[in-house]
Amino acid sequence: MLAVTVVAGLAVSAAFGTGTATDPKQALSCVQPLDAAGMDAVLTAAGSPLAGQGGALVNSAAASGIDPRALIAIAGHETMLETYIPAQRIHNAFGIGPGRSFESDADAIAFAADLIARHYLGEGRRTLGDISSKWAPVGAGNDPANLNTNWTAGVGTLYARLGGDPAAAITLDAQTGTNCQAVPAVPPPVPSAAAAPGIVVWTGTAPLVTEALMERGADPNTGAAATRAGFVFPLIPGPTPIRYADDFGQPGLPGCFGKPQRCAVTLTAEPGTGAVAVADGTLGTATAGEQAAGLAFWVITADGDRIGYSGLASYAPGIGDGVAVIAGQSLGTSTRSTTIAWERAGQRINPFPLLVATHPSDR
Repeated sequence: MLAVTVVAGLAVSAAFGTGTATDPKQALSCVQPLDAAGMDAVLTAAGSPLAGQGGALVNSAAASGIDPRALIAIAGHETMLETYIPAQRIHNAFGIGPGRSFESDADAIAFAADLIARHYLGEGRRTLGDISSKWAPVGAGNDPANLNTNWTAGVGTLYARLGGDPAAAITLDAQTGTNCQAVPAVPPPVPSAAAAPGIVVWTGTAPLVTEALMERGADPNTGAAATRAGFVFPLIPGPTPIRYADDFGQPGLPGCFGKPQRCAVTLTAEPGTGAVAVADGTLGTATAGEQAAGLAFWVITADGDRIGYSGLASYAPGIGDGVAVIAGQSLGTSTRSTTIAWERAGQRINPFPLLVATHPSDR
């Protein structure tokens, strides 16, 4: 068997872009499975170097019984449709490797289609979820930021935008026609956080802060415990536990206060647990560096606070960059691990004390 290691190197939550105003993935739209000209039009609109490869995508994928839109979705998630410059240089839009070079984009497309047909479909791995466990395995040694947890949802969101069914097999016989659905420009609001079932709102219990340091949970302006009126716990408690610990200072990215630490807290819950906005604000895409550290987007409040989330397993209708949300509004559903970061005045604050004061960890 061919030994291939594939890493979801960018693994960015697909509901949000790359931190730029012109995220190429946002241009993806519905196209028929074997419409080569339509694929070229979509890729051209996205500014992708893959534009012009519609014929190669259709011919190579169809020869292996694969929906070519799945290849586009993978390229969108892995290399932002090959707009990622290092991927352009090696004609590798699919993250195959690491760092494998091809003579042309057409060669890479043919290789990717054959690889999936032989070593994924051939092993019974037919859905994106099945493919993910081998293509981007969670806990892989070359994925220290745990970005692979976002692969299935990231590729799936792009595949749905192209008209595919992300829950079904990616073979042509399972993907007939298009399945595009209109997405409302603004998500439906909830009347209030307190009125929504299961939402947990901070009631004013003082967070326990032992030192006047932001890395301990203190406000950078006062040295007292940092709080937010109306703060909502980011996950909806249910029958299964939500666990977390003060891992703000554990080694990792992005680093803060001159220390190589995570500067965020991770909550562990059953996959599919509801995720909600912690405060009123506007959603903003994380930068490429923030994405590398495991964040996908921020809730940006009117007074300048930013509360960051890692990528979600799925997103509520209309959720995306620039959308206004209110505290307690559904953002989607979580993966097994949800990272929460908090910034005030451009500095990271440890959110652990406020999280505990709102909803203590289920131990």
